[in-house]
Amino acid sequence: MLTNNVRPIPAFLSNTFKYLLFTLIILGWTNKSVFAQEQTESASPDFLPTNTSSMNQINRVSNLRDVSPTDWAYEALRSLVERYGCIVGYPDGTFRGDRALSRYEFAAGLQSCLNQIETLIGQGGVNTEDLEQLQRLTQEFSPELANLGNRIDNLESRIAFLEDNQFSTTSKLLGNLVTQTNFYFGEKGEAQASLQYNAFLASITSFTGRDSLLVGFASTNTTFPNIANTNDGRMVGATREGTSYAASAGDLRGDIRIINLNYDFPITDNLRATLTGVNRFNFSPAFLGNFVTEYTFGRGPVSAFATAPPVYLIGGGNGGFALTYQASPSTVLSANYNTTFGNDPEFGLSKGDYVASFEVKYNPSPRFFVQALYQNGYFGPGNFGFNNGQFFQDSGFVGTALANRFAKPGVLFPDASAVSTNAYQVGGYYVFSPRFSLGGWVNFINARLIEKGDAEIWSYSIQAAFPDLFREGNLGGLVVGVEPTLTGLRTDLPHASFKNDTSLHIEAYYRHQINRNISITPYLIWITAPNQDRDNSSFVVSGFRTIFSF
Repeated sequence: MLTNNVRPIPAFLSNTFKYLLFTLIILGWTNKSVFAQEQTESASPDFLPTNTSSMNQINRVSNLRDVSPTDWAYEALRSLVERYGCIVGYPDGTFRGDRALSRYEFAAGLQSCLNQIETLIGQGGVNTEDLEQLQRLTQEFSPELANLGNRIDNLESRIAFLEDNQFSTTSKLLGNLVTQTNFYFGEKGEAQASLQYNAFLASITSFTGRDSLLVGFASTNTTFPNIANTNDGRMVGATREGTSYAASAGDLRGDIRIINLNYDFPITDNLRATLTGVNRFNFSPAFLGNFVTEYTFGRGPVSAFATAPPVYLIGGGNGGFALTYQASPSTVLSANYNTTFGNDPEFGLSKGDYVASFEVKYNPSPRFFVQALYQNGYFGPGNFGFNNGQFFQDSGFVGTALANRFAKPGVLFPDASAVSTNAYQVGGYYVFSPRFSLGGWVNFINARLIEKGDAEIWSYSIQAAFPDLFREGNLGGLVVGVEPTLTGLRTDLPHASFKNDTSLHIEAYYRHQINRNISITPYLIWITAPNQDRDNSSFVVSGFRTIFSF
């Protein structure tokens, strides 16, 4: 509100400043580089108005260290600084005239000039000749100014049309290299060691801004330890308890192969579809959800078991599709179908091994998440396992040998068995504070051995995460659970006996984030009663995981 002793700005002067403001805004908007400052710069207090930052009022142009009389804009700056006193400088005494103008700077400078001219008008300090000349210029160029407004309106409509109808492709390249040393120590002094690496390179391409095409390549060299081969005194195969997450891509023996080919796109505002050509790297991207915060790739536990529920590793790995529906801001429904037709190409997409799932995710706040899943699957004779459909492995990536190999020949029955499954899962997490969260899951799988009987497989875990432990950006964690275990078998046919003793998976890890791209994670995993038999010696796995990512 203007006081009585200060005259309002004349109409022609007010309109002139409106045109000036409008023109500068349009010029800045059409040249996005003017306002496209990096986030770190735009957050800098140097860009805030004078009353909220450390910017200094400049009384003489000579106070600006980076402005000299030979500069082409020197006289204009001198007039604005010394005549109107409405230019501010930076605390280091610079003007930075060769850098782009930010919105904060524009607003601060314009407001300063308006306030100063308003004050000069009220005090009679504005040169009458300047005002008369400005009025004549405004009247003389009024047609051009009006025409400029029309041209800007036309430009806006044309830009809006181009934005609505443009076709542009945006691609992003990402990758990581995981190296991991594993040392296995048994109670009787036996020791084994392995060195694993997993190199992954992918591109994510968007054609419309709302879709994404993922193409991933990998090269791995993974070895599995030969440990705890017996159950109830019989050779059943080495256990896969304690297997690292780095091994869950399988062993490519140093070859480079395409392991991800997924295309995700919207059908409606709330419905999305995902087409999968290859999904060998890990878990289904349409279904995998975080079960403890901070569990993005390489940021959480070291073991494959603790990274995500084992039910996601049953079958799949090749062609399929998924639908995801946003029922409400807090509820997402998903349906998924994956096949392992690559094992028997003549079966195609609709025959042979498959997994089909339905999932509900409820996430009412960042602090609370709960999920429920039902999965149905079919696997040919001897094909069942927690192996992501990778049949070159004699066993899976997580769980006991019996949980992975019960349908293989010579384990429980003389011949191999086809298996159909009904699997159920509930899981979630709760964030108690920024530095502590608790989560986990329970998996139950009812596996029917065709024409033989039914087997039951259980798995569960509880996990604690401690973000920013000892240092901001680091993460500590503790996991206690049971990896997939064959707990029961109902059959009238002769079969081999087995034990289902409780085998605990206890894991502690600490991720040290060296910088944005490199992390080192020492860890310790203790497996009790391995291969679900307490007669087997407990063993400990320890080592280091190093991840380089970009």
